[in-house]
Amino acid sequence: MKTFVDVRPFVGGKILSNTNVSVDEGKIVAIGDQRLGDIVDGKGALCVAGFIEIHSHGGWGKDCMEASYEAIDTIAKYQLSTGITSFYPTTLTASMEDTDKAIDNIRQYAPISHGARILGVHMEGPYLALKSAGAHPPKLIVAPTEQNTEVVWKNLDMVKRITIAPDRECAAQFTKKAVHSGVQVSLGHDDSIDDEILACVHNGASTVTHEYNCTSKPSRRGNPKKHLGLTEMGLICDELVCEVIADDRHVPNILFGMIYKIKGADHICLVSDSLSVAGESEGEYYIGSGESKQRIAIEDGVAVLPDLNTYAGSVTPISKMVKNLLGMKLPVEDILTMGTRGPAKVMGLTDRGDIQVGMLADFNLMTDELDIIDTYLGGERVNKATLR
Repeated sequence: MKTFVDVRPFVGGKILSNTNVSVDEGKIVAIGDQRLGDIVDGKGALCVAGFIEIHSHGGWGKDCMEASYEAIDTIAKYQLSTGITSFYPTTLTASMEDTDKAIDNIRQYAPISHGARILGVHMEGPYLALKSAGAHPPKLIVAPTEQNTEVVWKNLDMVKRITIAPDRECAAQFTKKAVHSGVQVSLGHDDSIDDEILACVHNGASTVTHEYNCTSKPSRRGNPKKHLGLTEMGLICDELVCEVIADDRHVPNILFGMIYKIKGADHICLVSDSLSVAGESEGEYYIGSGESKQRIAIEDGVAVLPDLNTYAGSVTPISKMVKNLLGMKLPVEDILTMGTRGPAKVMGLTDRGDIQVGMLADFNLMTDELDIIDTYLGGERVNKATLR
């Protein structure tokens, strides 16, 4: 047992002053004036639940689609090095066989992770719209028909989140079955209109995948009537929480300010959508593997697809996004909520995402400028120098 004294824990959306947090056997056991076991002097630092990443494709040169122990081990360690204590490895559109192999690889590694805790898999694709493929290889994109979704149903022990385009054939029916099977459904990479979006929302879809990036805009379908797209529906639909890549590039700060004003912190979830090149120096690389392999470059701190002249996923971790938002003068409590309590709520997690008695002792000690001082996993300090 140990007690972190003189910390300011972020509890239930509020920052407490000069409070002690005691941990034992990997969990938080008390919050208050107690001094139990060994003493760790927090020196007035913020004590914030570890960030939860619900959308990440890789890091430190490794991709979640690489079906190897080394790849997922490297990615888990990369996540932990940035203050992420739990994450959902995210697949890229690929063949069903390659997707199945990637999921199985993550399944084998998850129980013995030497980095951030793995909570399951986020499948981003292959059930997307061709017009909004982004970095996903168009030739491997398919509709979520019964035949094409077998890989989901056989891997329900691992698939906990999936992105689909509402305009694809069977999207609404798939959403209903997935939600009833315990899978959180997110809408994105689409060419949909409001009616199609609402059909999925009514069947349980609850998030938008990276708002303003490959999300549809107002359009017409066969007649002069104009419909709203997913971008607008994500903003006005109370049932939908918006993923946002708050790196001032994928979503410029002025645009983030608008999203925040409309949705509020409780309906925004920060995500990195990090690629294999996250944590690497500038230069040219490749993402994906096999048929889904694509050329990518890091230029001026952002990942781009040179062949398509567009941004790919980001190379900015959530820990840097919160500092960026602090520079916008947003309330610290709201900023922290979007990286901790928010994603935990989206995924129905009740044992992490906050500093509460009974929850995992996974947290970051942080400065007032939201720089991470130390990361603790199960109450034990992470030696980040040994992660890579």
